Amino acid sequence: MRYLEQKVRIVALLEMIFNAGKDERSMSFTKISQGCSVEEGDVELLVMKSMSLGLIRGTIDEVARVVHVDWAMPRYLSKSHLQIMHRKMQEWELKMDNVIRLVENSSQEVV
Repeated sequence: MRYLEQKVRIVALLEMIFNAGKDERSMSFTKISQGCSVEEGDVELLVMKSMSLGLIRGTIDEVARVVHVDWAMPRYLSKSHLQIMHRKMQEWELKMDNVIRLVENSSQEVV
């Protein structure tokens, strides 16, 4: 039963990471504790287990009590996951449009 609980908590952690934006992948121990239903003291063990299984890559800042996730293993995507990815792609497209406009506007100053 304990093994199954650990697997469920790891899946919950992966879900939190997936739902977080690329710029929001620094998560406090408190946030992970609440999202994965684990004691704050066990957050580090949960993250280290996920890292040892190759499910995520990142760093643990014990002093600031923050986990920085650089990469998460891709997995099966449900329809809701695809909708989240679609929303993220639209946000990225808007950001890129803003960058292009900024470069175009400032290029006249350079010339």
